[in-house]
Amino acid sequence: MRDSLDGGDRERFNRDMGLAVKIPSLARTLAFRGRPYEHNDWFDLYAAVRQYRLDPETAASIRTPLLITDPEGEQFWPGQSRQLSGLAPGRADVLHFGADEGAAYHCQPTGRLLTENRMFDWLTDAVAAAVHP
Repeated sequence: MRDSLDGGDRERFNRDMGLAVKIPSLARTLAFRGRPYEHNDWFDLYAAVRQYRLDPETAASIRTPLLITDPEGEQFWPGQSRQLSGLAPGRADVLHFGADEGAAYHCQPTGRLLTENRMFDWLTDAVAAAVHP
């Protein structure tokens, strides 16, 4: 499928995706995950998503402070929080969330109040630092 996408073979890519989405749960997940992207078909969706890449050069140009959450047991992209923070040293703060806090897994689903409190505390400090350097 990557070859189809790389080669611009829209028809083949969409045909193969049509087979994949015969699995109802996969069809629902892909439809939900694709909603933020403007697209007419699967080929357009995947072409759009591929444009979202952060290379070291682009990361070095980031000037705004970054808050990156790092939950224990991240299921979708384990290790990427630390990888991202390494691309933006001095501008990225990493908030760790653990199972012992009731805030593990992707987006800390069972620890939303803790997540929101820590994020707003970070934001308050970041704004104060920007206003009163």
